[in-house]
Amino acid sequence: MTIRLNHSVIHGFAKHAGQRTAQLIKKDQPLDNTLPAVLSLVEGMVDLFGKRESRQVWGRFMPSHAQACFPLRFAGYAAAAPGAEDFLALSCVIVDEIARLAIERQAATGGHILCADYVTSDRQPRFIVAMIKQRSGLLLNNELVPQNITEIDMSKLHQAALIRVDEFLAGAAQVPADDVDYLSFVAKAADGSSAYFKTALGCAVGVSPGTATMRLYKAVDVLFFENAALNPYRRGAKESLTQYMSQQLAARAQVTMDEVKAVLDRVVPRHLCPQLQDVAQVLNGERFKVPGSFHVKESVVKNHSKVTLDNGRICLKFDRAMLGQQPQSELLFDEPARKLVIQNLNDDMIAKLRNTLEGR
Repeated sequence: MTIRLNHSVIHGFAKHAGQRTAQLIKKDQPLDNTLPAVLSLVEGMVDLFGKRESRQVWGRFMPSHAQACFPLRFAGYAAAAPGAEDFLALSCVIVDEIARLAIERQAATGGHILCADYVTSDRQPRFIVAMIKQRSGLLLNNELVPQNITEIDMSKLHQAALIRVDEFLAGAAQVPADDVDYLSFVAKAADGSSAYFKTALGCAVGVSPGTATMRLYKAVDVLFFENAALNPYRRGAKESLTQYMSQQLAARAQVTMDEVKAVLDRVVPRHLCPQLQDVAQVLNGERFKVPGSFHVKESVVKNHSKVTLDNGRICLKFDRAMLGQQPQSELLFDEPARKLVIQNLNDDMIAKLRNTLEGR
């Protein structure tokens, strides 16, 4: 991913597992963003988000943490036109909070903390915080300046958080919190020893089963609708997805994006499967924000399940959620009049009905 760096810095703290102390290494100058190794390091960390081996976990600042140190300072930082001094001050808050909480956890170890303020190629402001290791392919000098970056992979990463600043500023507090996810996290291992990283940033991680289930339905529908080759299989995709989620619900098992991909692969002809090659990453990515795995919400699946009416002359099959007795319902059930009114027909349906009336 091509980015434009505004500010970047690497701090550090030394701590061995089992120790209750840590030695902070805080820099008083940002990195020189013109150095190729600096840009390469930040781009490498940014590119980890959304890759197959580093699924994103979505979240937001916890409402109860609104006045906590980092969320409060970040809100002020993001709303201003921050300069290098503002960036350094915020990055020091981050390293202080991470080190403070790491000291309280015996299993936690030290590391280098990269903070970067950048803009994407689409001019979207972003802020990344990553804990990284120094190994082959990632060399830092005594001033914690990157040298000779040759590769970036998950073995260099403890954990990282990416804040979508524009989404944060777009009025997240005005929308139900569970529908707003402007933070995402990736980690080398999902163990308890890294939980302090998220706590230090004052973040709530995870999406409710209801929201996750609704997002998956919407995302699959959009992807098949937008792709001309996949569009004819849109209904089958939704029905297969419902069947799969019903099975997971009965087994009390989680839905995973890899299994969703396998379900969708079986819906389309084999020659179209390559068009779904990256669907797991797309669903988990920035556009749709479907968790990499989640438990199903029964009521959402039930609303998307099919109802069939068949009296021998008329056969109707529709989503349960379409039926209602409100004037705006797509299928308006007028029980006293013994009528079912189909509303909001699209152009294709109208054309087919007109052609049928005209005998064509």
